[in-house]
Amino acid sequence: MEEKSEISTAARLGWVSFFNDCSSEVIARAMPLLLTTSLGMTPTFVGAIEGAAEAVSILLRGLSGWLSDKMSSRKPLVVFGYSLSIVSRIFLLAVQVPALFAFARIFERTGKGLRSAPRDAMIADAAATGMNGRAFGITRFLDTLGAVTGIVAVLLLGIGSGNVTLGVFRQCLWVAIPFGLISLLVLLFFVPKIQRATKAKTYISWHIPKEIRGYLFALGIFSLGNSSDAFLVLRAHELGLTFRQILMLMVAFNLLAAFLAVPIGRLTDRIGRMRILAAGWIVYAAVYSAIGLVESVGSFAIAVMLYGAFYGFTEGTEKALLADLLPPEKRGTGFGSLQLVLGLAALPASLITGWLMTTYGSRVAFSVAAGFALVGTAVLIAWWTVKGRPMTKFGLEKGV
Repeated sequence: MEEKSEISTAARLGWVSFFNDCSSEVIARAMPLLLTTSLGMTPTFVGAIEGAAEAVSILLRGLSGWLSDKMSSRKPLVVFGYSLSIVSRIFLLAVQVPALFAFARIFERTGKGLRSAPRDAMIADAAATGMNGRAFGITRFLDTLGAVTGIVAVLLLGIGSGNVTLGVFRQCLWVAIPFGLISLLVLLFFVPKIQRATKAKTYISWHIPKEIRGYLFALGIFSLGNSSDAFLVLRAHELGLTFRQILMLMVAFNLLAAFLAVPIGRLTDRIGRMRILAAGWIVYAAVYSAIGLVESVGSFAIAVMLYGAFYGFTEGTEKALLADLLPPEKRGTGFGSLQLVLGLAALPASLITGWLMTTYGSRVAFSVAAGFALVGTAVLIAWWTVKGRPMTKFGLEKGV
């Protein structure tokens, strides 16, 4: 019964993510093209928007994780976070100038900052012992499948045959917004309030749990090279792909990531998470180097597909590993720390990549990102080695 409960809760939260990504994916792919090709902005401006959005978001991630550890149920914070993101998409229908696009993006990231840590902690709370890999794999699978569904809906409606103008962008929004509303309804009426067995400290603390400090340090370095996927879209356009071609490539990219998520999650439950995670980070470094170097559309498409494999290997694995390391009473705070580190890294990552792309071109920008990824991988392996053996099935020494 415990395993069935874990699967049910993970699946229900996964369906929330499914419909939310149906709503958000096309908007995320279209906005950088709208800003650069129709509104005359540079990649540096795109990087500034992404960086500013993360700067606001990181102020909320640690707070929301700690606050969810205090609450009897984490669900209200998750509901509020998703609601803000939906409101931001509705606001975009009236936007015409770049500054307001920046405001809407910041508002959307505020919602993500509020919901991410409590949602992940809900999954970990409900997961059966030793089944974190499968639980996060299920939610990752449905999340990514939602991205595919949203893109396919836009393609089937024939939207985006030319440049991404304001008119085309609004057509994408009219497709996206209903999906977002459905995600909120699923969350409200089909996801239960999961009661916590423990309580957090009564005072707020920005103290990162000692169990995860080394891991988050490595992840932070890696994430300095993991800038917004907006730059992937700009690189595709630079090589001559149209908006519809970019969307079709994203369908293949997301399908690979989705169908790898569950089997990789189960595999990490059996053989350990560290090996899979390190392999995924190495794939990322190789792929980003290739994306900056290739000149043909075919080679770029292959690199993007391998990038999808990176997502399938790592997104659920990173969170499952964190859940393994944390005691139950620190889960909200720990996932808040994870989101905080990712956000702090994303702020300079997007600014650096945008500036390098504008000033020195794509080859330098993507090569520098790959370099950060390799350094982060080396730190991860070093931390793992220092922990020593014997290893548990999670790839970590007992008692860490």
